[in-house]
Amino acid sequence: MDDIMVSICMITYNHEKYIIQAIEGVLMQKTNFPIELIIGEDYSTDNTRKICLEYKEKYPNIIKLLLPDKNLGANQNSRNTLEACRGKYIAMCEGDDYWTDSHKLQKQVDFLEMYDDFSMCFHNAIRNNLYDGTRQNFNNPLNKNIFNIKDVILKPWFTPTASIVYRNDKDFVDIEWYGINGDMKILFLNSLKGKLYYFDEIMSMYNYGTPGSISDFNKHLFMPLYRKKFVLLNHFDQYTHFKYFHLTSLKRIKMVIGIFLKIIRIR
Repeated sequence: MDDIMVSICMITYNHEKYIIQAIEGVLMQKTNFPIELIIGEDYSTDNTRKICLEYKEKYPNIIKLLLPDKNLGANQNSRNTLEACRGKYIAMCEGDDYWTDSHKLQKQVDFLEMYDDFSMCFHNAIRNNLYDGTRQNFNNPLNKNIFNIKDVILKPWFTPTASIVYRNDKDFVDIEWYGINGDMKILFLNSLKGKLYYFDEIMSMYNYGTPGSISDFNKHLFMPLYRKKFVLLNHFDQYTHFKYFHLTSLKRIKMVIGIFLKIIRIR
């Protein structure tokens, strides 16, 4: 993996309003180790690609661009971008989110370097609701800092993508779980490899409701999103030979109740 300590995986599509903040949040990081920023620009129809090319020209030693000649979709774009990551660790930041703490990577990598029984760490973030302009702390993880597979399975949504740093495992990319977002797969697989640590510090901004994002999809088409979550649990059960079926079954029950309550509210 050369001498790169952290690869930042950034997928982007039609993020011209946000991509500058996303890239600048990476470039402002103060670390005592080398990093690289891998941007998978998925054939945007706005100025996202132009902006990425301009940054690549300014920072050729840090930024690597993946420029497909057609739109691949989020899953394939994520896979390709992760495959290109060479670092010992991978940090996630999608093109419509951004980091707010210049020491974020140093803090998270220092922790993982010190404690090898942890496979991943994450942190608090601000949830910026683009629908109504409100902002609030995203995470409230049960007043604890250490999490395990049970927490990952049962918690409704564990952490925003831009808070994640984990040990680079190329095997993750080769595991095909269709119909779900890549960050959810990474979260589940990491929870099988070790403990997860939570920093109760706000170090990123999660933009909720950007057009075409999973949050926008959730607001308007929540049933297909729930189906994706069921698919995730099915893949996970098969991968683990149903070792955690007692937990995934409980999760399914909770989701069915959630669907019912949401339908009642809509009506």
